[in-house]
Amino acid sequence: MVCLLTFVPPGLASNFDSYLKDGAEKLQSGDYHGALIEFNRAIELDPENAAAYQYRGVTKARYGDFEGSIIDYSRSIELDSTSSETYGSRGIARARSGDLSGAILDFDVAIQMNPNDGAAHFNHGMAMEMSNDLERACLDWAQADQLGDSQSIVFIRKYCRP
Repeated sequence: MVCLLTFVPPGLASNFDSYLKDGAEKLQSGDYHGALIEFNRAIELDPENAAAYQYRGVTKARYGDFEGSIIDYSRSIELDSTSSETYGSRGIARARSGDLSGAILDFDVAIQMNPNDGAAHFNHGMAMEMSNDLERACLDWAQADQLGDSQSIVFIRKYCRP
C-alpha cells in the first residue's frame, strides 16, 4: 500500500478547517447556500479531502440536488472508501434519484462495513420496499429495530404485521 503525504502550509490548513467548520455550522442552521460556498472554498484549498466532498454532498442533497450529491459522495469515496456513512448517504441520494439498484448496493456496502448500523438496515429496507420486495424490507426493518432504529417500528407495523 502506498501512502501519499502532501504538505499543506499552516495558513492554508487553518483556512481549510475554518471553511469546513463554517460550512458545517451553516448546514446545521439550514443556510444551504452559505454552506455550499464554504465547502466550495474548502475544496478549492484541498481538492483531495474526502470530508469536504461528503459535507458538500449532504448540502446538495438537502437542496434536492441528488445527482450533484451523488457525484460528491462518489468523489469522497474515491478519496476515502472507509466511511460507511458516505456509502449510506450516497445510497439515499441514489434511491431519491430513482437508482434503486445502486442504492441497494451502497446500503449493502454500508451494512457490510458496519453491521450494527440500524440506519443502514432501515434505509436498505426502504429501498427493498420501493423495489417491491416487502419480505426483505420487513427483515431489514426488524434488524434495524433490534439495533435501536426507532423509525423502523412504524414501517414494521404498517407493512409487516397483519
